[in-house]
Amino acid sequence: MKRSFLTRIVYSNGLWTAGILMLLLSVFGNIFYFNYNQQVINVPAFENLYGRWIFGFQLDLIFQNPVVGFISRFLLLFGSALILQFFSSEYRLIRTRSFFPFFLFCVFSATILLLIPFNGSSFACFFFCWSCLRLFSEKENGSDIRAVFDASALLAIASLFQSKIIFIFPIFWMVMGIIQVFSFKSFFASIIGLISIFWIIFWGSFIFGDYTFLLNFAQDLTSFKFVDFSGFSSAEIVYTSFIGILMISAMLSFWSRLNLEKLRTRNFLNSLLLLWFGVLILWLFSGNNMGFMLFLFSLSALIIAHFFSLIDTFYSRSLFFIFIVLSVSMYFIFGT
Repeated sequence: MKRSFLTRIVYSNGLWTAGILMLLLSVFGNIFYFNYNQQVINVPAFENLYGRWIFGFQLDLIFQNPVVGFISRFLLLFGSALILQFFSSEYRLIRTRSFFPFFLFCVFSATILLLIPFNGSSFACFFFCWSCLRLFSEKENGSDIRAVFDASALLAIASLFQSKIIFIFPIFWMVMGIIQVFSFKSFFASIIGLISIFWIIFWGSFIFGDYTFLLNFAQDLTSFKFVDFSGFSSAEIVYTSFIGILMISAMLSFWSRLNLEKLRTRNFLNSLLLLWFGVLILWLFSGNNMGFMLFLFSLSALIIAHFFSLIDTFYSRSLFFIFIVLSVSMYFIFGT
């Protein structure tokens, strides 16, 4: 491998610093310049909580404060980036140690932060990443059933904020087959993990006599709207097209070098690609819900990190610099 720019920075602390800095600048840019008074937190499924008091504070005054929203989103996105980095390092998704997963997700998040609705998407992304981490950990410690249960429960929690992500469960079961842990017991554990969360919510609703959350959840779950591409601006088309080029380049790079990867790594990366395509389909039928872009970008960060970490050519370096320039430019374009 030719030792050049990407090879030198792949394990550099500069990627951590740059990722955190870009995410912080994006958050403070939102608070002090772009959208301070234009967005408030609104989680439709939890709207019945607004107006209530807890520990002397009125919940809606906390939830609907944009500063609280931006700070909480920073912490959740930062936490998601840490999970992705741990995911990549712990399970050796990349042959060489790489900090690209953390950096790439921070850049993705910073770029679209202005477009992410205040509807719990950041919470959902955090639990989605944690769920994927637990799902893949079942091959490591021998506790397959516990890992599947935890992963399913975490994905169910993510669905409380983005209901349609619950439809990713069939993909989860397919992934269990790819990494060779699918069995009747693991499938049953997955079902129990899913049901347990809603069982708790049902009994909570029964005790308080308020089924608003369950009704809102069911209504949102059954509403579908195909994305309207005609509503995309030219800038959005350029950025999404470029991310598509990056993903295609990463997939072709991986598939052309399958023989160089361990069987476990192949299974993991193929599983991530399967999850990515599953989330992409959900986004297409979500009416362009920007919350789903966080799920897509979390998986994209892992896949594209594999490409940038192992391929150091003029083509990959060009894509990297274009990606940074486009991401910074798009942040300001989205803000205007």
